[in-house]
Amino acid sequence: MFGKKSSESLLNQSGRSFVAETMQVEGEFHCSGAVDVAGLINGNVYGKEMIILDTGSVKGNLHVSKLNINGHVEGQIVTDEISLGSNSVIKGDILFKSHLKT
Repeated sequence: MFGKKSSESLLNQSGRSFVAETMQVEGEFHCSGAVDVAGLINGNVYGKEMIILDTGSVKGNLHVSKLNINGHVEGQIVTDEISLGSNSVIKGDILFKSHLKT
């Protein structure tokens, strides 16, 4: 009535997906867009862009073009560009093509 859009509509326009703090995803994870992770992913991840927030954790290998880590990762990371926050914890190898930001 007043031009407000539903939250589903706004999420689709943002082009980002969100794994909330209370969520746990099991198995291989594929995403063609951007993903923000505040919860837990147990499995290998394939995608374009990912931000792992302070509360976020991934246990598995990451194959993501652009990656920003502030949480925990346990596994091999393969990326073009990576940014590591001061709270990031990595247990595994990092392979990157062009940019490492700390």
